[in-house]
Amino acid sequence: MPYTASAHSTGTYRYLPAIAPYSSGVAAEPGYEIIGLRFDVPPPVVDGFVRLDDECARRGLPPSALVGIELRSPAPFAFGAFDEFNETYRQLLAERGLLQDGVNPIARTNVVPVRSAPAQPVLLSAFLVQPAAGAGGVDFVVAGGGEIDGLDPDAIVARGDISEAGLTAKAGHVIDEMRARLAGLGKDPQSPTLVNVYTAHETAGLSEMLLDRLPAVARHGFVRWLTRPPVVEVEFEMDLRRVSGWHAL
Repeated sequence: MPYTASAHSTGTYRYLPAIAPYSSGVAAEPGYEIIGLRFDVPPPVVDGFVRLDDECARRGLPPSALVGIELRSPAPFAFGAFDEFNETYRQLLAERGLLQDGVNPIARTNVVPVRSAPAQPVLLSAFLVQPAAGAGGVDFVVAGGGEIDGLDPDAIVARGDISEAGLTAKAGHVIDEMRARLAGLGKDPQSPTLVNVYTAHETAGLSEMLLDRLPAVARHGFVRWLTRPPVVEVEFEMDLRRVSGWHAL
């Protein structure tokens, strides 16, 4: 689908409006950069947000500096349960004044490790926008996306089909979605420096598909995480990033 970015009210970044739980991606405006924060021991989501509040204050940044969240969950949610989780998560954003006239600008990835999954949803990492040391305006975070449009199970590509043909169709749809999100943020397929693939399945020809459609992979490779997307029946997810460094919490 085509995307049109919206300017955040702070002027520090733009985002791709999507659905209530998250946006489809964010990009720093000129003069600003995005940094990644990763928790050494991922805390439960509510505790993680409190720690992010403290970290923003320590860095002299407002709460609106938060532009992206990365979660890990214990098991894929049924669609109804996922709606309930998302409502609780969205309330954490609303309490911090992070919604833009009711629209959620915060990008998010939420996946389920096949092994050593947490006992409850945890906050693995976060992304902050801040004044850049140089020209800025190059960093971005494309949110996690699977082979489904919105949160309608009937919109799952090749639903229930984990044959080679089914997985290829799923992967192709997601790669095309990543390209559309890049375009909406004013970026091209050469732009990412980190390409993440989230699936529990081996997908024949995946490397070639990525090289053909996301040529950044030829320079930076890609990371495949042995995980499942956060809702049942969805089998393949990706996200893309370019940030100005990582910091441990």
